[in-house]
Amino acid sequence: MPYFLFAFYLVVFGWLLLKAPFIKKAGLDNKLVLALFFFKIVAGVTIGWFSLHLYNAANDYWDVNREGLKEYQLLRSNPHEYFTNLFRSDYPNGYAGLFDSFGSFWNDLRTNVIIKLVSVFNIFTGGNYYVNSLFFNSLVFFGHVALYRVFIKIYTDRSRLIIIGCFLLPSTLYFSSGIHKDGIAFLMLAMLLYTVFYTLKENRLGLKRILVLLFTLAILFLVRNFVCLALAPALIAWVLSDKMKWRPLPVFISVYLIAGLLLFNYHRLFPGGDPVQTITKKQSDFEQLMSSKTDVKVDSLQPNFSSFVRNSPQAFNHSLLRPYLMELPSRILLPMNIELFAYQVLLLLFLFFRRKRVNGENDAFICFAVFFTFTMFLFIGYIVPNLGSLVRYRSLYLPLIITPLLCRVDWQKILSLIKIKK
Repeated sequence: MPYFLFAFYLVVFGWLLLKAPFIKKAGLDNKLVLALFFFKIVAGVTIGWFSLHLYNAANDYWDVNREGLKEYQLLRSNPHEYFTNLFRSDYPNGYAGLFDSFGSFWNDLRTNVIIKLVSVFNIFTGGNYYVNSLFFNSLVFFGHVALYRVFIKIYTDRSRLIIIGCFLLPSTLYFSSGIHKDGIAFLMLAMLLYTVFYTLKENRLGLKRILVLLFTLAILFLVRNFVCLALAPALIAWVLSDKMKWRPLPVFISVYLIAGLLLFNYHRLFPGGDPVQTITKKQSDFEQLMSSKTDVKVDSLQPNFSSFVRNSPQAFNHSLLRPYLMELPSRILLPMNIELFAYQVLLLLFLFFRRKRVNGENDAFICFAVFFTFTMFLFIGYIVPNLGSLVRYRSLYLPLIITPLLCRVDWQKILSLIKIKK
């Protein structure tokens, strides 16, 4: 029965995607859309299968699916409890601990939102993980399309390279396809960027776009609240440079300097709150998790400016360079090692074989992509003491910097050099 359901819904969702106006406006060939959608579904099945057989179903993805089935059963037996338990806190501290990683209503809510979504899927799927994955990834696929629609407006003659960057980066495709927060965070971030980009491009902000912005920010804050904090200065700088027609780089540098001053002086301006302390606590919370083969040493952060500066080289080393090509504490890391090495080679090609800019390239958005992504990389490098988790968290932001690199490399020049050598 699950095989029949999977095949049936695969056909249904494939047909619906081809009819969706949002996807039709991307200008992609129908066969290509179906092929890319198929890759997405295969990634969802793959991450489910590997997590089941490598971890004996004791992992986040299958846990969420099991909890979703319990919620579906609760919906049938006690609808009132089903519709109210999402908003109730059973912790002694009530609704405190907005940024806490343990023992907090808000921390649980990040996963509970996904569990509720899966429970709705179960109305149609009967609780089968792989059919639920099909439903889940049919939604997340719109995030890939949203990024494609942004980048195709910037690099109009690089559609094939944009497809690679927005749909087919291995770790992004893989980790955003598991039934968990990563896929929802990726979808919300992509839709947010799409909405801001087209609002600025068309100089038009209607009610529909306002609602999309509010919704995506709200869900993103629920599932990855620190992403919203990192977005704030990047979005402000992007909007300022675009609306005021100022050179983007000086605007971004200025906004980030001001944001840095506010960050490290927040406790003086607003006693009782300290985001720097919250970041250092995140690091200690991660260190309390169960150890694994892929753990790495992370120097302890202190809630002051000098500690953050001192630890930044290590943070960037972890988020940009690790796992190293030959660093294999676990064989499961090998594909990630090769992928990261390929991106490092791509960066070298960009530095030595960069094509000239063409009219229409959006410097403000590219600056946003670089500044926001490196902010997230720095944050991840500070707090994550595990290579497997580091690869997973980093993967969601790779399309924002890998796609521009792919599009700015002069591939024709490289090919001509190869032919000459032959």
